[in-house]
Amino acid sequence: MCFFVNAFAQSPASNVTIEFGSKNLTLDQPFLISVVIRDSESRPSILFPEIKDLEKRSKTATSSVSTVDGKKVVIQTITQEYYATKPGNYLIPEFNITVNATRLHSEETMIVFGKAQSAEALEDDSKVTVDAELESNKEDIFISVQTDKKTAYIREGFALRVSLYIAENAPVEMEFYRFNEQLQFILKKLRPANCWEENVGIEEIVKRRVQIRGRSYTEYNMYQARLFPFTTEHVNFPAVSLDMLVNDHEGAVNVENKVIRKFRSKPFSVFVKQLPDHPLRDQVAVGQYHLKEQLSGELVYPGESVRYVFKVEGTGNIKAIPAPIIQAGSSLDIYPPEVSQVIRRTYQSVAGEKAFDYFVVPKKDGKFILGRYFQWIYFNTADQAYDTLRSSKMLEVKGEDYQLANLSLNGSPGLYDNLESLDSTQESISYKQLLKDATNIIVVILLITMIWVFRR
Repeated sequence: MCFFVNAFAQSPASNVTIEFGSKNLTLDQPFLISVVIRDSESRPSILFPEIKDLEKRSKTATSSVSTVDGKKVVIQTITQEYYATKPGNYLIPEFNITVNATRLHSEETMIVFGKAQSAEALEDDSKVTVDAELESNKEDIFISVQTDKKTAYIREGFALRVSLYIAENAPVEMEFYRFNEQLQFILKKLRPANCWEENVGIEEIVKRRVQIRGRSYTEYNMYQARLFPFTTEHVNFPAVSLDMLVNDHEGAVNVENKVIRKFRSKPFSVFVKQLPDHPLRDQVAVGQYHLKEQLSGELVYPGESVRYVFKVEGTGNIKAIPAPIIQAGSSLDIYPPEVSQVIRRTYQSVAGEKAFDYFVVPKKDGKFILGRYFQWIYFNTADQAYDTLRSSKMLEVKGEDYQLANLSLNGSPGLYDNLESLDSTQESISYKQLLKDATNIIVVILLITMIWVFRR
């Protein structure tokens, strides 16, 4: 009975949960529904529910990788934002979400939206800033492939967006035709081979209103990602086309009294620039970063280990952040770090943190400025120049110098004293293994006794 209870308690469903954000909000704040997936490095496709009177907007995906007691711990969090258009109480009905064949259920809950604190905070977030080339487009319906940058440094991220725009007063009715097949074909043509891709994942078409040349359009966002070029070759985006079913009889192919009409985007390129000359030009990270650090103790004895965390936070390709440059010295032993990272992917950026957890053992007394030992060089895209993050911590060591033959601070015999006189042929006794074997024997005897009693 204990075995079966434990098995059910550790079922895969317990690794996937639904979590809500704050339930008391203002109109400029989103209500958040998150799906948290533990012990899984793959990010599944998740379809969040439609909620009456709330507008679905951006989605974020956060992955956290760390090491706890020597075991790798992975947590994936996918979050959907919902906005209200007016203050009031909103009832979130019960709903189900399917994640990797696991069906999650959430009970109904009540949330409250109050008035925004200021008029500036209540600007229409649904209005997307469109590319200047869209302003010159005078068509009622068109497909657009656009980026937020036309020039980028190598390893600098830029956003790619694929959308269909339909004027609200366009005199035509239409619907998507074999959308999934067409989208896969479009992405196959658009995804460049010389770029690293980070995306949230769109399982449904996101619809929102935009203004182009003072005219109202509905944008159907089909795909968005951030790309990081890792070569200096220019990133070329060819023209792609999308077929739609329309109630217009100008076409030639009839499909259930409707015609297929093709919409085509314009080709363009993103020009990739090489970084300025530097000895580490091909190795440094590119983006905007800052340093956070932790030191477990600022006053230690020689031979006593101290824990030092060098954490890089900011915007860029977090996964590709290299370890700090360690300046070796005879005064400190610095052991290889444990690495953990948190990456937050949104439609606007890829941000997060990467932490390097070191064990440092000083071998002599003195004051050690850790900035001389830990340095991290990167290319700052805001300043368009190289920058260096240096530790600002100082480690003070007091006591007798650390020697291999005298590891103990109180003068007791060292760990390696009389090592040559020890007999390595003698087998050591593992009392832990003996106890384990004895316990197993007792359990077997009890099982045999129980079977014998029941058979009588």
